[in-house]
Amino acid sequence: MKNLLLLFALLQLTALVSFAQNDFATVTAGANACELNSLHLDGLRQELGNNPTARIIAKVYAGKSETPTVSERRTNYIRKFLEHNKGFDISRVEFVDSGKLNTKENPKAEFYIAQAGEAEGKLYLVTYSRPGETPCLDCCEDGYMPRKIGAKFKPKQKIKRQRKKRNG
Repeated sequence: MKNLLLLFALLQLTALVSFAQNDFATVTAGANACELNSLHLDGLRQELGNNPTARIIAKVYAGKSETPTVSERRTNYIRKFLEHNKGFDISRVEFVDSGKLNTKENPKAEFYIAQAGEAEGKLYLVTYSRPGETPCLDCCEDGYMPRKIGAKFKPKQKIKRQRKKRNG
């Protein structure tokens, strides 16, 4: 019984230390990214609702080979999603263009919760997207799956076929 109690205490301590190391969530651009981003953004909105003086700082980083235009499109995509689909008060969300990443790391957006008087805030969520694409923010809402926004992206154009004139 004594050994069992000691083992239980050791497991609790190990779990506590491992969870205390990462106080924020990281979502990579993969199969479950849509659901995880939606979940964490709901939690972020709840944190904002629980504290009327808190604000969100969203730092958006472009990939190494991306242009500032691509980063701006990604930022606008995130802003529109937070406002229209998640019900965020955009006046309490500050978007910061944090420039390009100097590593081979994929483009990312970091979300911080800043209390009144804090300049930086506490990191809450890091979400990655593929280069030249938007992050997948919600699996079930119309139009918020990853979109190509890179320089090589050209919107689909309708192909017009001309009818051949028949002789006769």
